[in-house]
Amino acid sequence: MVVIGSGPIGAVAARRIAETGRAVRILESGPAISDPPGSHVRNQDRFQRDPDSYLAGISSDFTYFDETAPPRELPGACVTAAVGGQGVLWTNNCPRPAVSERGELLSPAEWDRNLGAAERYLGVTNHTFAGSVRQQRILDRLAPTLAAAGREIREQPMAGRLVDRATIHYVATRDILAGTGIPIETADVQRVIVEQGRAAGVRLADGSTVQASAVVVAAGAFDTPILLHRSGIRHQALGRYLTYHPVLYSQLVLDAQLCGDTDDLPPRLWIPPAPDAPWNTMVLRDTNPVPPSPPDIDLPSNQLVEMQSFCPVDNHPDNTMTIADDGAVRFDVPLREADNGRMAAVLADQHELAGALGRFRAGVEPQWMTLGFAHVMGTCRMGASDDGTCVTDEFGQIWGTENLYLATVGVIPNALAVNPTLTGAALAIRSADRLLAG
Repeated sequence: MVVIGSGPIGAVAARRIAETGRAVRILESGPAISDPPGSHVRNQDRFQRDPDSYLAGISSDFTYFDETAPPRELPGACVTAAVGGQGVLWTNNCPRPAVSERGELLSPAEWDRNLGAAERYLGVTNHTFAGSVRQQRILDRLAPTLAAAGREIREQPMAGRLVDRATIHYVATRDILAGTGIPIETADVQRVIVEQGRAAGVRLADGSTVQASAVVVAAGAFDTPILLHRSGIRHQALGRYLTYHPVLYSQLVLDAQLCGDTDDLPPRLWIPPAPDAPWNTMVLRDTNPVPPSPPDIDLPSNQLVEMQSFCPVDNHPDNTMTIADDGAVRFDVPLREADNGRMAAVLADQHELAGALGRFRAGVEPQWMTLGFAHVMGTCRMGASDDGTCVTDEFGQIWGTENLYLATVGVIPNALAVNPTLTGAALAIRSADRLLAG
């Protein structure tokens, strides 16, 4: 069996297959950008010592479709080709989707079983930073007010662990595949070969072919539909129903009574989406990509936290990623009235939370990241019937093709407020189980 793409979701699918004793190969077009290959870039000493340099340090690893595009054409949309894919660059936050976000394709028991398996494969822990003084004080400060509004705040699950008080190990593809013996092979896949309704293998850029008893495409929310289109697999829903997260970012200077000592563990807290606040917010000390302004340039890290809010965009059928025959890609994802309303509410919410915790750091007041950069989903969504609104069945199998599956956040059929990697991994596990049972 062949898995195309070596990111965390492809790695989870490959591991699930390999655990049954089946032979599986991962094909990856990109080079190694971490040492050892497939390990998280952020585990490097320089980023452990200076986490605020991280996003600038990895900027060259993103290839943008069109950074000059207007907002509705997603100037932040980009891809990464590397050994380990996005798994060597991701933020590692792995909250479970709220029950209201899960849809009806899986039963509650199936969700719990597959999410639990995904958490094990990704090394997700819920209490990594339980010893953080700031974390507990922030939680105590915000919990009563949020509870009165029908919301909560809790520790953010993440794929990682503490090595010591100054070192975090971020889980990546290398960790997911540890002990499996699954090879990641350099191969630029140009198309999936489909013969008589079955995937027979893949054709590479050098003209050679790799035969396979089944193919899993795990090339991300962008490259997966591009590869399908190039392979002549052009279902009506391909590239439609696109959704993503506009991200509102800010940094706070905490009230003095909330700060811990200079060696305090960084906090990592999560305010899950709620019916009256359907967005996802994290309060954490992670990395700050925005230069501060005077008089707040030099402040100790223990006085600072960031806020990141993910605001879901409705996955309207006219939110499109259009792929031309020459490979050119164009996005058209306008923000509609409901989307703008949520974004305005998110901005007001960050101001209210900041007032309870301290003040915004000069120069790092709330600002929206470039649209399209974060968490694109729905580009090859799954569904219950081949009715033109989905690309795969509810198990991630391409309609009309017996042994061709997708493992990507692109299959998530509904707008999701939380970070999507865990959800994508859970669905990939379910897909792998169906493939193995076939």
